[in-house]
Amino acid sequence: MKSLIITILLMTVTTSFLYSQNAVSKIVEKEQVQTASGISFAKELPKEGTYQIIYKATESIPSIDNEILFTVNEKRKAEEVEYIIVDEQTKIKILPYSVIYAKDFTPVATYITE
Repeated sequence: MKSLIITILLMTVTTSFLYSQNAVSKIVEKEQVQTASGISFAKELPKEGTYQIIYKATESIPSIDNEILFTVNEKRKAEEVEYIIVDEQTKIKILPYSVIYAKDFTPVATYITE
């Protein structure tokens, strides 16, 4: 009887985990289809809080050209944090889809010093 309960519990946990991974995958696939099927998605500026501009503390707040920001959505990955190096003093951290579509997502500050 104990082994049956443990088996059912394991199946439930595994199913829940696979379902949550599948939900993120469907969102990412939808985003990738929009990127592949239309330039309009890639030409949208990313939502604030889904990327972070990191700059050296000795510098003033950098001005980032919109052309660079347009590439944020193109470079966003499903599970990995990605970076765009703007120059020696500045880089952009791009949060992955799995983070920004999580139920407990909290937007990050747009500018931080390193």
